[in-house]
Amino acid sequence: MADSPCPPMEDTYHPEPDVEYLENYVPGGYHPTLIGDTFCSSFRSLGLVDIQQFNNLVRRDQQRQRYVSPKILTAREWPVSYEGKVLQYLMKNDLTHAGKQFIPPLLDQFSFHGPNGHHQCLVGEPAGVSIAKSKKDSENFMFPADAARSTAAQILLGLSYLHANGICHGDLHLRNFLLRIPNFDGLSTAELYKRFGKPCEVPIRRLDGKTGEPHAPPHTIFPMALNMPANELDRSEIIISDYGTSFFVSHVPSPTLYTPALYSPPKDFFDGPINQPTAADIWTLGVNLYEVLGERPVFETFSWDRDDIVGEMINTLGRPPVRWWNSWVNRPEFFKEDGSWVADFSRISTPVFRRLHQRLWNIGRSEAEKTCEWDVAGGELRALEDFLRAMMTFEPVERPTPDPLLRSEYMVRWALAAWERQKRQKSAHHANDGIRVSAS
Repeated sequence: MADSPCPPMEDTYHPEPDVEYLENYVPGGYHPTLIGDTFCSSFRSLGLVDIQQFNNLVRRDQQRQRYVSPKILTAREWPVSYEGKVLQYLMKNDLTHAGKQFIPPLLDQFSFHGPNGHHQCLVGEPAGVSIAKSKKDSENFMFPADAARSTAAQILLGLSYLHANGICHGDLHLRNFLLRIPNFDGLSTAELYKRFGKPCEVPIRRLDGKTGEPHAPPHTIFPMALNMPANELDRSEIIISDYGTSFFVSHVPSPTLYTPALYSPPKDFFDGPINQPTAADIWTLGVNLYEVLGERPVFETFSWDRDDIVGEMINTLGRPPVRWWNSWVNRPEFFKEDGSWVADFSRISTPVFRRLHQRLWNIGRSEAEKTCEWDVAGGELRALEDFLRAMMTFEPVERPTPDPLLRSEYMVRWALAAWERQKRQKSAHHANDGIRVSAS
């Protein structure tokens, strides 16, 4: 992963909630961008949609008459970033692979010089909210069962395309799975503002009272208010986003992963380095898909303490390989030598064993067989457990690649079948009218 900008040791700007981190407006950091700025005479800035660690905007491509989303890399990052190379490579390869449609298209890329240095701009298509936000905004933190199955299939197909091209994503989590917005390009600028609200400016103020220019713009913009509650999405289409930490496996055989700890594979906790990065993606995929299919994470802790997470892994999946079991320094705080819990439960969030099979019943789709949303009688719950357990196998070498997972019983009978039904429904309606997008 590229280095992040190096903000000053002490804050320069008054902090503003719900906007990007202002201290990154420094040499080597963000490029100051305002509504109305133009790049390469093709793009006109309309408003910020989603700010994570870079300037992500929506603009109208006047030549193509569509909206695009330029991602401006920090000046410090772009010389060592693989992101543009990865996306460019993925755009040229294997046009027939079913997973390619879940990779964001790279429509253009260019570089330019600004007051904070030289930047690369990657131009893609706009997307809506992340799955994480969609679940957070919903009443029950879940997609309808068939939409959840379809979403799981789309994510696996997308990862299959990445791995088939020798690319490891390296940072799979629910904030990097984005939902596509239906009928977006047909909106005029006025209609866009009417639907989602006009951009709201927030002045950028230095603590010393001096002007922030030229390194910072005079104001920043609140993100657009998109609302796509998961429980209301009868059909969902995703893209796998953010390739800032992705890499070609052949070029980086032992990478450092930047996956959030709750999603990280066990090897990252015990002996790293990661020498089988695609197997690390598979573990992370399993952890994510459990959460996509239900209401909450598979590993639940009061905090993201690494020992708590390891304890939850063992609570869910059983004892790890002996070399890890014996090398875990803080194991006596959680488990006895025979694998039973210690008497003091002060550090663990679940003082009883709750294996994966039980967690699937507790996933939020009813714990009674007659009312459960899974096809229990048809064997879906059993097939789902086998599917997830295969991905969340402790030993990296024993985890399957995406292709066997796509041929698994769960994928074939339930997830891929749901995705096929969704495609037929979309074709029949000629639009995603089952998805409601509104201002929050």
